[in-house]
Amino acid sequence: MLTSRKLVVIGLMGMALLTGCQSTSDPQVEIKMKSDEDQTEILNTYTFEDYRRVYGEAISESSQFDDQDDQLNKWIIRTLAQEKLYYETDLTQEEVVEVSKQAMEEDRVWKSIAENDYGVKVSDEEIDQFITEGPDKSDVPQHLAYAEALGFSLKELNHDYDRDLYEKNVLWMKLKPKLEKKYGVLSNNELIKKYEEEVANKVNQ
Repeated sequence: MLTSRKLVVIGLMGMALLTGCQSTSDPQVEIKMKSDEDQTEILNTYTFEDYRRVYGEAISESSQFDDQDDQLNKWIIRTLAQEKLYYETDLTQEEVVEVSKQAMEEDRVWKSIAENDYGVKVSDEEIDQFITEGPDKSDVPQHLAYAEALGFSLKELNHDYDRDLYEKNVLWMKLKPKLEKKYGVLSNNELIKKYEEEVANKVNQ
């Protein structure tokens, strides 16, 4: 079982388990990430209150975006939080929307390829079991602060609001052996890159 910290990195704010917040198929929005050293410092030094402030600001700023449905608003919050934590680039409001729409579309395509091309499906019971055995036991400040900022209990955050992210974790566990056979590769990172290429190709069609 993955550690709670790894689960948060994989799932929380998740632009995903396997695709980053930065668009893989829209070169118009170029995002420069903070250095590895700066990101590591944040992970090592940020407290619950630091994360609570970041997420609170992201949620507050998301309310300034006009005419967004609930699903897109969720991705906008994720993008804004990622920007505050990990981006060197300051995105305009239009870029935030573009990146969020792109991430939402890539998430949809990611799951559709798994189902339609590889025959991989997961049940609600499998997702709930994964969340109960991992994320629900998290004591990571980033995770707890995110839930509080949104006004959720940790279980509400995991099983409802961020369920779409953890669904990808469960899908990946079933998809990975099929990709290993297809590509003759065992490295998880290499398989992620291969699958990201499939997703990008489909999005760009």
